[in-house]
Amino acid sequence: MAFRDGLIAQTRRGAHAPFSPSRIEKNQRIFPNDGGTMKESLVNSDPHGSEEHAEKHVVGTTAGKRRGIVAHLFRLAVCLLLLAAAAISHSGKVFGHALRPIGQPASDAKPDASDRADGDTLLIDSTALAPGVSGYAGPVPVVVRVEGGRVASVAPKLPNEETPMFFGMLEEAGLWRTWNGLSPKDAATKHVDAVASATYSSTAAIANARAAFAAAAAAEGNTATAPAPATRVADPPAWTPKGMTALAVLLAAAFVPLFTNSRRWRTIQLSLDLAVLGLWSGTFLSTARLIGWAGAGLPHAPLDLLTAFLLLATALLWPLFGRPSHYCMQVCPFGAAQELASRVPMRKWRLSPRLVRWLTVLRRVLWAVLMLLLLLGLCARWLDWELFGAFAWRAAPPLVIAIALAFVVLSVFVPRPYCRFVCPTGTLFKLTEANQPHPFGKKCQGS
Repeated sequence: MAFRDGLIAQTRRGAHAPFSPSRIEKNQRIFPNDGGTMKESLVNSDPHGSEEHAEKHVVGTTAGKRRGIVAHLFRLAVCLLLLAAAAISHSGKVFGHALRPIGQPASDAKPDASDRADGDTLLIDSTALAPGVSGYAGPVPVVVRVEGGRVASVAPKLPNEETPMFFGMLEEAGLWRTWNGLSPKDAATKHVDAVASATYSSTAAIANARAAFAAAAAAEGNTATAPAPATRVADPPAWTPKGMTALAVLLAAAFVPLFTNSRRWRTIQLSLDLAVLGLWSGTFLSTARLIGWAGAGLPHAPLDLLTAFLLLATALLWPLFGRPSHYCMQVCPFGAAQELASRVPMRKWRLSPRLVRWLTVLRRVLWAVLMLLLLLGLCARWLDWELFGAFAWRAAPPLVIAIALAFVVLSVFVPRPYCRFVCPTGTLFKLTEANQPHPFGKKCQGS
């Protein structure tokens, strides 16, 4: 009590203890300034210092920032190369360019789009007809079967890079049966709505189907009435209410936390992340989606391209400007679900520092093993078991949904357990964050 009263009295008199160099450096990173003013503040705040000491500190801090920029860019390059290598191993493509596997004959690199089966049966493969059209994790080529001048069946071409659970959603919604019995000409012009909760996959499947129908109409001798070039009919819809709402929520999550630490706003933001980005539109990042983009390239539609750019910017570029883990803390819908659950007024479990360190090491080892399996092409199906797939609850495996709910319940007692101790996607983002002073100024609010 006496010590506290004395400290209050000393503060009121305006006295203060000299800053130690470590304290100066800490405050220097939090409150950066230009070189001249910084040196002056260092000299004035340290009665035992000198102008020479301040000059050396300024030079050292500038060098530290430069090292931080170089380290971050190097880590970012390593991350991109790792994703590119995983995409090549997973799909044989990188940034939209197909790479022929070693030992595969050149004549097999591009199969014919159409093929006559027996009699009047025509098979159309849309792989080469809809370039640049991508689903959740990559292209969604389809095979159209035409018998007697009528569409007999539409089915996804397997194997491909898309997540199987989304195909289940399209099957459940009856998308593949939509065109049965129509002529290729009528099927190519028929309006079909995207499937809710599988917008990316269904939009890409519809675009591929239209391109295949146009090719079938041309093969049947209806070129005069078939919708002409396949690239045009393959374009996905432009600006949709769901997409624009998701973009608005994403913009708010990307920029509003830079200027406010309001708990009320954060609650609103987390709720929007969960409801709009997660449950409604499926706008989030996962390892499967990152590898899909690394293989097939970013979406071509303006709205989807802008959304993808913002997602990647918050995850990979924001840390360069003093916002480490911004995507995980402000955008990710599963992280939002865990944080909202942690606000339930229950007594939290206290984890010892040693246990936290071991769990962190376990997360890194798990990520390294999973990435090695992916690069070696031994077990790529783990991509389908990331818990983000639980947002597609109508098609997700029940075990994925159960595990996701278990982690949400666990969040009531341990803050963000999946983010801190499991998430492979978050671990990949951490790879880009260098342990250096923030290179472009102070750490913004809300970090």
